Amino acid sequence: MSQINVSSLHSLDTKYSADSIEFCPFKNYFQFLACGTYQLSESKSNLTTNENINSADEEKINHEPIKRLGKLLLYQIVNKENSLKLQEVQRIETAAILDMKWSHRMIDDKFVLALADASGKICLYGLNQDNVNNTQFNQLSTCVTNEEKLCLSLDWSNRLESSNNASIVVSQSDGNIVVVSIDNHIGILEKNRWHAHDFEAWIAAFNYWNTNLIYSGGDDNCFKGWDLRINTSTSLFTNRRHQAGVCSIQSNPNSEYYLSTGSYDEHIFLWDTRLMNEPVCEHFVAGGVWRLKWHPTRKDILLSACMHNGFHVIKVNENNGKDSLSMNKLTSFMEHQSLAYGADWSYYHESLVASCSFYDHTIHIWEANLN
Repeated sequence: MSQINVSSLHSLDTKYSADSIEFCPFKNYFQFLACGTYQLSESKSNLTTNENINSADEEKINHEPIKRLGKLLLYQIVNKENSLKLQEVQRIETAAILDMKWSHRMIDDKFVLALADASGKICLYGLNQDNVNNTQFNQLSTCVTNEEKLCLSLDWSNRLESSNNASIVVSQSDGNIVVVSIDNHIGILEKNRWHAHDFEAWIAAFNYWNTNLIYSGGDDNCFKGWDLRINTSTSLFTNRRHQAGVCSIQSNPNSEYYLSTGSYDEHIFLWDTRLMNEPVCEHFVAGGVWRLKWHPTRKDILLSACMHNGFHVIKVNENNGKDSLSMNKLTSFMEHQSLAYGADWSYYHESLVASCSFYDHTIHIWEANLN
């Protein structure tokens, strides 16, 4: 199978560095997508270039905490003159956003987006669906998990589960994993917390088919599994198959036993969750794998954001049945000029992808080849 490089359909400048992007998964709102951004405050560096600054002020500046600023951006994809365009709808000032995910079930009759930010908070935003022509975000609730540490990633428990009480798992820069519950009235309650990794816990994710199980990856090169029904002081397994920090994990919502992981070691591993000692196959993508997203309806298609090497659509091939698996690239998108961080699939156009990158603060939409 040949790999196809595709071109951008449309792009926008997000002003701040863009690192997370998510399409709305709810019918009639598929055309909306949210983007999270991250920017270090320039005030400290600007002040230190002032020649008239005295030593007392300089000492104060040197001890001033770094401010990590962010914006939550809401876009709508519109069809203009038979081509798809991105149109900005709203921007909200926030702390720097590290990750975000939509709940795949309505909560209190609302479409809810959760943000993990640099001030140690989980923030919930509701999308106003009274009128599709006047769609806006409203902040619903916040929970401080650790104001001195960054929340690096999050995942919802309800991708497949229809339970009224959803949970969110959060990974933090101190190596901790935190699980919070979201009740029917969008209240947030911390349920569990444990130290999972020696360095940054870059990623945490639910097993969508059994949400008692959580997976985590850290800068200690470890990929770990946890069972919320037992004491989390000990992991179910610790795998060091990756040769660098593990920064992406996702359970496949269309295939019960498929689980993907990605690492700074530039490899994607595919796992069978029934046997976690070795991956069932692997693929080298020549770029640290920051995010992985399974296709919303196809179990064999995986989207990867590969930091220094663009974005790629990967196909899982069941060569001779499930006992023989391989992966190959179908599509690559290489038009971003800096770190490829955020990517997601549209829930309306099965081949439409949105991606965003960091230092060039850009969003692109493009169409993947899935054949």
